[in-house]
Amino acid sequence: MPECRPRADRAQQFMPFAALKGYYDLIRERERVAEPKRELTDEQALELSQRLARMERRTMASVVHYDGEAYVTTRGLVSDIDLAARTVTIVRTRIPFDDIWKIDDGERGLSAELGGEGR
Repeated sequence: MPECRPRADRAQQFMPFAALKGYYDLIRERERVAEPKRELTDEQALELSQRLARMERRTMASVVHYDGEAYVTTRGLVSDIDLAARTVTIVRTRIPFDDIWKIDDGERGLSAELGGEGR
């Protein structure tokens, strides 16, 4: 006769099991193609500076920035703008001004792409 176990114990045998924990994150990281950091022209830097000056805390924004290997897009609420440290924080991601390539401020729906295609 089978052993009588509490319902919670019986359900535990059907819990998902990830034998390769972290494997898929590693594969996604390897798929990224490293690219060099792009340099802004004076006009592009001026446009970016104007966009940063208009950016406000607690507003939605999308920022394309360089993370050391490639350009990534960070979307969310602007939680901090630190002019002294020259950084903007989107949710919990701190982004140096010098690494920003493109800003899309959500309220106006306008995109300021600074010199070509951003990713």
